[in-house]
Amino acid sequence: MTPFKRRFPWRLGATSCVLPADIMTNVRALAPLVDDVQLLFFESAAKSRLAQPFDVQVLREIAEAHGLSYTVHLPTDLALGASARVERQEGIAEILRLMAQLAPLGVLSFDLHLLREPDLPDAAWLENLAASLEELSGALGAEKRLVAVENIEYAFGLVAPLVEEYGFPVCLDFGHLVHYGHDLEEGLGVLPRVRHLHYHGVQDGRDHQALTDAEQAGMLGRRLTEVGYDGVVTLEMYNLEKLKGSLALLDTAWQSFGRR
Repeated sequence: MTPFKRRFPWRLGATSCVLPADIMTNVRALAPLVDDVQLLFFESAAKSRLAQPFDVQVLREIAEAHGLSYTVHLPTDLALGASARVERQEGIAEILRLMAQLAPLGVLSFDLHLLREPDLPDAAWLENLAASLEELSGALGAEKRLVAVENIEYAFGLVAPLVEEYGFPVCLDFGHLVHYGHDLEEGLGVLPRVRHLHYHGVQDGRDHQALTDAEQAGMLGRRLTEVGYDGVVTLEMYNLEKLKGSLALLDTAWQSFGRR
């Protein structure tokens, strides 16, 4: 693969599971090729069925050797809007645990899903989320700038006021905007508050596919340039061939946005 390091005004990243191997193997393979690796933790430690072995010191050494940065996808099973306070506190504790464990890596963004609770009315769910975000904000202090709330299947406007009130940035998943049929202009309107951006294609009703829409890619590149975005754009796909195809498309679609 052709290296894509330091090609754009923003950092270009890939996920830690493009190869069918562990985190360390993926990071070693990607470090010479991209600016950032997103470390994926889909399940919290207490609920994980498969251990995810990784060595923080070695990850730090790899980063230093290759000018690499890290972003982190927090577990997607954290129930910060649950009706049971103990569940909410378990979620907060897991966020704090992972952030402390990975602190030596200087992680640029910890991406958080605020899961919807289907058995709760929206008002109760949002009240629970508010309590959790207030507690998390208090526990983190200034470090809350590292926890970016991601748009998922529901309209982000539902939680946006809480995210802003408690001082958290946004993780904009452009692929989710497309996949769930959300308004692209409204979604891109939060770019000034975005700490991390996820980008992936949508094909046959499935997201996290290879990028295929060069025109859309060009539009996104222009919007990032207009707001002076210099954070990480992660190509959020979980297969090496999909990553290669996406990089090939961006090689052309983003040619005019290269560093000067």
